[in-house]
Parts: sequence; C-alpha cells; structure tokens
Amino acid sequence: MTKTSSSIRWGAICAIAAGICFLAPLAFYFYFLPAAGSSATHAADPASFLPWMADRGSVRVALWWATGLTFLIALMGVPRALGELLEADGPTAARTAELAGVLGNFTILLAILMLAAGEAPLARAYVDASAEARPAIVATYEWQRLVTAFLFDVFGFFMLGVWILASSAAGLRSGRLPRGLGWFGIVTGVLDACFAIGFVTRLSWLGESGIGMLSLLAMPAWMIWLGIILWRAGRPKGA
Repeated sequence: MTKTSSSIRWGAICAIAAGICFLAPLAFYFYFLPAAGSSATHAADPASFLPWMADRGSVRVALWWATGLTFLIALMGVPRALGELLEADGPTAARTAELAGVLGNFTILLAILMLAAGEAPLARAYVDASAEARPAIVATYEWQRLVTAFLFDVFGFFMLGVWILASSAAGLRSGRLPRGLGWFGIVTGVLDACFAIGFVTRLSWLGESGIGMLSLLAMPAWMIWLGIILWRAGRPKGA
C-alpha cells in the first residue's frame, strides 16, 4: 500500500468513526438535555442556567466531551484524506478546502474544551457567591459564552460549510466523488453556513433551531458516506 492510499484509508476510518460518534452528541442534544431540564437556548439565561448547571450540569459536560471526541477524530484524518483525493485534479481548490476543514474542526474543538472546562466552575461559583459578587460572575460567564459561541457556532460551522461545499463541488467537477455524495455535500455545506449565519443574524428559522439544525443530521450522514468512498479510493491498485 502506498503512502497516499494509506493516508486516505486512515481518513476513511476517521470519517466513519466520526460519523458514528456524532450520534452521541445528537442523543444528548435532542434527548438527555431536555430530559434533564435544559435546552439548546438555556445558556442564554444565566439566572436560570447557572443554578441548573451547578446542580445537574454533568449531562452538559458529557455532551461537550462526546462532541469534542467527534470533532477530534474528524480532525485527525478527514480533511487531509479528502484533500489528497481531490488534489490531482485541482491542487489549489483541494488545499484551500482542506485548510478550511482543519480550521473548522480545530476551532470547534477549541470552543468545546473551553466550555467543558469553564461552565461548571463558573456555575458553582455563582451558586456559592453573595448577591454582590454574582454580577461579576455573570459578566465572566457571558464573556465566555459569547467567545465560545463565535468560535463554535459562527467561525467553526462556517468553515466546515466552506470545506464541505468546496470539496463537494471540486469532487463533482473532477468526478472523484459520486454525484450523489457530491450534491449531498453541497446541501450539507449550505446547511452548515445557515447554522452560522442564523446565529449572527439572530434569525431563529435559519439557525440551530431552524434550517441550520438539519446540518446536525446531515454532517454525520455525509461523514459516513464519505468514509465509505475514501476507503474504496484508498484501495491499492489491483487489490
């Protein structure tokens, strides 16, 4: 097996593993968090969220670690493998898309680590603090929430959208990706962009509680489908 085929197959394993692991964050997002009395928009209300986080926040911390593992696995091999598959027919487009994929996955992973490490201590500090000290803790919490929201919901998802959209368009043009996967990737990339744009514009129908929510379902399906294609593409000639 050549070095290129080996790295493409490693990317295939990462893509399939990331797609399967994505099911855990979805379970937390759509079932475990609501069952524990929280929601996707709960964090925007510090007076309600911080006491809940101090009392029952372990489920949210578990959500962040599960999500972080998913994007770490993707970062470890998927952008590079997809870039190698497309590089021969359009090196500039392939490298640009690969860079967007690395930036998107890394930025989301960074935001997740900040949330996993930062939310619970601030929540405990808020519950234990006096009435005079609580506004300062809320201000710190709001700073963290806005920074991580920009990294995760805006820059991270937008870069993922650019990566998936550009790679899918390049794959369609070159014939390196099946037409079905290519068009599905274009739709997925647009949904990721809607997720980011909806957050910035505060349009609920466009963001994570509207059209953008579909990206959370489209991405794992795209990852698994891509992983199958990469595995076949990485097969040594004559095998």
